[in-house]
Amino acid sequence: MESYELYKRFGDEKAILMLKEAGFDCIDYSFFWLEDQDPALGENYIAHAKEVRRLLEENGMTCNQAHAPFDMTYDDQLDLTNKEYVKVVRAIEAAAIMGAKNIIVHAIKTPKPEYFFERNLLYYKSLEPYCRKFGICVAIENLFHFDQKRDYCLGVLHTPQLLRELIEALDSPWFVVCIDVGHAALTGYEPEDMILSLDKDILKALHIHDNDYRRDDHRLPYTGSFCWNNIMSALKK
Repeated sequence: MESYELYKRFGDEKAILMLKEAGFDCIDYSFFWLEDQDPALGENYIAHAKEVRRLLEENGMTCNQAHAPFDMTYDDQLDLTNKEYVKVVRAIEAAAIMGAKNIIVHAIKTPKPEYFFERNLLYYKSLEPYCRKFGICVAIENLFHFDQKRDYCLGVLHTPQLLRELIEALDSPWFVVCIDVGHAALTGYEPEDMILSLDKDILKALHIHDNDYRRDDHRLPYTGSFCWNNIMSALKK
């Protein structure tokens, strides 16, 4: 269960208790939309991560994955001189401390489509040493851009082919794929088809929610338009 809203409203301890009481046994820890000095990413981020790990273990829960900040821009330096890059690296380390096996890191948007592949190849490669150091994989997610003028979604890394192409170019066990089933539906794929099109050796994380194929409104499963029997069958296969 994604943790951002509960964490910001109630703090880690109460959020974890609420998720446990709701029946969840693991969390997807959210590092996005946090202020620079938020405890999860500020100077004491390591102590904060250790405390979250303690609270999870105390309640019989785990952090199975996490989500890094996504404020990196095309012109940003890909090193620790850039505060946004520092936040991503801190999130990688903190997630590993919490016990996560994978952390989702969004690709960087580029001013022209032809710049996208090379820029993100450099970006992800720059993160590989931190993955190796902390023992956690970066999961690359299928994304979209909403065109407000035309009122539709444009896919970004939205096909199995594009995801595989990037993973193959990275050529490293430290990079895997996260399928967001809502994003798949918005960019022309049935969620179950997207799942079945990727090998289980690279598909290691999921974002599960529902929608009406038109808006990324993150509904609870079974409250939108998806066929969850098909999605669960695809995951089983």
